[in-house]
Amino acid sequence: MTTIETKISPCRPLRWTVFCVAIDNFGDIGVCWRLAQQLSSEFGAQVELWVDDWEALQWFLKPLARLSQDGESCLGVILRHWSTEDSIMPSEVQRIAAADVIVEAFACELPVGLVEAMSLSKQPPLWLNLEYLSAQDWVRDCHLLPSPQGGGAGRTLQKFFYFPGFVEGTGGLLREAGVIMQHEHWQQDLASQRAALLVKYALPPELLALPDVLLLSLFTYESPAVLSLLDALIESPLPTLCFVPHGRSLEEVARCFGLSDLPAVGSVLKKGSLSIAVLPFMSQAEYDQLLSLCDCNFVRGEDSFVRAQYAGRPLVWHIYPQTDDVHMDKLAAFLALYSGESAADAALKSFWQNWNQGEDCRDLWHYLRPQLPSLQIQARRWQQQMAEKPDLVTNLLAFYRAQRESMPA
Repeated sequence: MTTIETKISPCRPLRWTVFCVAIDNFGDIGVCWRLAQQLSSEFGAQVELWVDDWEALQWFLKPLARLSQDGESCLGVILRHWSTEDSIMPSEVQRIAAADVIVEAFACELPVGLVEAMSLSKQPPLWLNLEYLSAQDWVRDCHLLPSPQGGGAGRTLQKFFYFPGFVEGTGGLLREAGVIMQHEHWQQDLASQRAALLVKYALPPELLALPDVLLLSLFTYESPAVLSLLDALIESPLPTLCFVPHGRSLEEVARCFGLSDLPAVGSVLKKGSLSIAVLPFMSQAEYDQLLSLCDCNFVRGEDSFVRAQYAGRPLVWHIYPQTDDVHMDKLAAFLALYSGESAADAALKSFWQNWNQGEDCRDLWHYLRPQLPSLQIQARRWQQQMAEKPDLVTNLLAFYRAQRESMPA
């Protein structure tokens, strides 16, 4: 079923400024970059994305462009460098304070001088704190709550907490127009698309020649559970081709194969029934395609987690670990929405829980693999459910309009 995705457009191009602190190996940059791109490309907004780690931003955008200096534009988004320790130039502060919307992503703190300038503006920008994604019930209670902020000599400002989410009453998920149709296109002729993928990355075509070969993608944090998965794939009676993009998962791959150094991009490692193909650091569009073409995706964090859901493929989520196992509550909250009570659901829940506690998942994988056809049906159903909901940017624009319309003339 193809979902018709509708968008709304603002009355005029809006000026957005997004502040991001790079955490978790580009994860926060990935979310902010998708937000900035969609605002610019679909709604014609003028967007500046400020990132504290300029080197990390350059590496993240390497598949698209090489940034030589602060203030360059990439795909319509102006990219700027800032520091949580150094103040932004006074002339820049005044200009930023005149934006329509200012977003501080994931609780990064705006410079004090900027907050003061915002409070002195005739019409302060809408100030949003874009929070991390969670399926927990309390998110609906906190979504769009205002938080009064002192602005020095100026007026008191309202900062609004904006929570992405999976259900009504939250901010929704980032989803650009046409993403579901793009996955449908990639999946119409899997054989040719997968063959083209190997050609693109100069991988031997015989990797796809094995009968019943299972295609996996592996993008995870370091964990003993990853090693146990690789051991299970090695000893399996059925072949597996595992794509590993450049990143932290290669640490576990090197350990599994007894390598003193990380395997190089383009390497193909073979052991038992497992073949591993090491891919370069990928652009978001390239990674989306990889998710679409694999039979099961191991993903981490927030951005790749959401993108795997749009691919409509079975997935295993490596959630960002938090102290006191707070992340396990977040995991359980999502599973309560995503999975049912079938044998396949039980296998998935058990694997996710053990996977995120760093436990041995070898036997659990042998039980989960036969459930993948049933989980494929479930994944497609969930994909369509998410595609039918308003996306995060559409909801953001609606909230902006509501706030402006409520202000006195």
